[in-house]
Amino acid sequence: MKRTLPSPLIEAANRAEATARLIRAGYRVYRPEADVEGEDLVLRRADGELIAVQLKSRLTVDWHRYGERDTWMLFPDAPWNHTARRDWFLVPHDQLYAFLADQHKHTQSFAEKIWSARQPTKTARVFLEPFKLA
Repeated sequence: MKRTLPSPLIEAANRAEATARLIRAGYRVYRPEADVEGEDLVLRRADGELIAVQLKSRLTVDWHRYGERDTWMLFPDAPWNHTARRDWFLVPHDQLYAFLADQHKHTQSFAEKIWSARQPTKTARVFLEPFKLA
């Protein structure tokens, strides 16, 4: 029997999965006391740079919430599935937004400066490859 988790549990499971992947990729992971302006996590790179991160369960951009704020998006390539390993991507929001705007600017969602997709397209995967967590 397949069971769907409530969204708070999905977010908690995604945070745990992503945190483990980030630590293995060499980041230090900090969790702010409050989610302010889309800052779910703060990462410290090996060079000491701090990165504000918005964690999503799918590829998402939203210019009104994250544009021009130096926010990075962290998301998996597919919904969770107990039989398959997922790839995770950590990408600057504004770079991702510009790429997706070029691909989807004709859609109603982009007229509202928002885009979300359950899984990246083949073209998006090529763009995202350099941002895949090792």
